Amino acid sequence: MADRLITIATFDEPLKANMAKIKLESEGTGCFLAGENFVATYWLLANAERGIKLQVKKSEAERALEILGTDEKVDTEQIEKNLTPEPINPQCPKCHCNDVEYEKFSKKLFYLSILFLRFPLPFL
Repeated sequence: MADRLITIATFDEPLKANMAKIKLESEGTGCFLAGENFVATYWLLANAERGIKLQVKKSEAERALEILGTDEKVDTEQIEKNLTPEPINPQCPKCHCNDVEYEKFSKKLFYLSILFLRFPLPFL
């Protein structure tokens, strides 16, 4: 008879649940996240579902708790800072100045079209 799945931890956020799942899978322990899609989709009702449940086989529960217990606190804010790209600051090719603006439309042709056609035409 196959081992039953038991819940060893619950999480409010999908990111933390997936981090714990990855930690267990990297150590060779099979696991399953129950309710992950429900909490991600209907986050206002997450407490009704009692969060995301991390489930493992009953025979592997003690080992999984040891692995999660040795896990040091992971700073999710630091991870998000590392994932966000830094803004690109364009420079002028002539003077290498950082104060650069792009002209989306040609202003001269824009105003000439108002003068002659009575409505503006955007020219690139």
